[in-house]
Amino acid sequence: MRYFDEQLVANSRPHAAWWSEVSMVREHFHRSEDVLANLTAEFMGNAASILPRDAWLDLDGITRRVMRADEGQVWMADLMPLARAVNIGKLVHLNRVSSDAGRVVRSMSGQVPVTMDKVTYDYRGTPVPIFSTAYGREWREWNTLQSENFDALSDDQEAHTAKIRRDMALYALDGDSSIVFEGYTAYGIRTSPYSKVINLGSAAGGANIDLTTATADQIDAFFAGPFGAMLDANLITGKVNLYISPEIARAWDKAYSAAAGFKPGTIMEFVAKNRRINKIEVSFELSGNQFFGFVPSAEYIRPLIGMAVNTTAITRTNPTDNYQFLIMGAMGIEIRADINGKSGVFYSVDQD
Repeated sequence: MRYFDEQLVANSRPHAAWWSEVSMVREHFHRSEDVLANLTAEFMGNAASILPRDAWLDLDGITRRVMRADEGQVWMADLMPLARAVNIGKLVHLNRVSSDAGRVVRSMSGQVPVTMDKVTYDYRGTPVPIFSTAYGREWREWNTLQSENFDALSDDQEAHTAKIRRDMALYALDGDSSIVFEGYTAYGIRTSPYSKVINLGSAAGGANIDLTTATADQIDAFFAGPFGAMLDANLITGKVNLYISPEIARAWDKAYSAAAGFKPGTIMEFVAKNRRINKIEVSFELSGNQFFGFVPSAEYIRPLIGMAVNTTAITRTNPTDNYQFLIMGAMGIEIRADINGKSGVFYSVDQD
């Protein structure tokens, strides 16, 4: 989940423009608050409590701090460096893929006729939905909280930011089949037709392995066999990030050697040495025999960020209006495959 910071605003024209709009909305809110406060002081003899301008520093700081927890952040932290900024007006981002082309003719004279050829194109679309949540405080309660240094407001911000953060992470994982625009469905890593499925079950073609109970030798055979074969079939030469469930992680915490007198390392350490694996991370959003992964390259997967996550206040027009805040961001997840369907994104299923 991406948030506004100096680097993002400096390096992304779309986000710089949106940050200007966010700043304008915040300034409009403050000017309206100043008017209400002055009117209240003039007619009622005391100034109304208003949100100080530097409070946004606290709210934005909470947004950044809360994103460092789990709830899917182990993979979001790896995806965000691959993100591409898109204009908020793009409801669907189109990706063009091209076919192979060309026929090479060998001859001694160089005078053999050569067939003219060209690539063909296919277009794929990724919806970029908006994620939003909101919180508020009754206007009298707000005045009471002034003496509490906005602690309750900070708690509201943290709780709601955690909710939107987790929702965006789960969206990246599973998408949302109810979001369909111009025929393009909002897919995620585990639902995209361009992701590769590794069946761990006993059905035909399945690996027939439970990584939470398998022996070290069985795990070794799986990664050297079905796992490696899937990567080879997709012509993957880069190393992959692997995200596993806590149950798999606990099983892999065991010593690789089951012998009572020989335990030099864990199964996890052994798997991590595989030439195909870049890193292994554990997430509590996965369970049982579940894992997924991808090559950490925008060539294979990238978030599409239409708007970084931000917080704005709804302008009050009356002294008795409640204080309301909106947190929102826009993100799509683009799973990229070539025209033949070869991909660097995969996930496990159990089909018996």
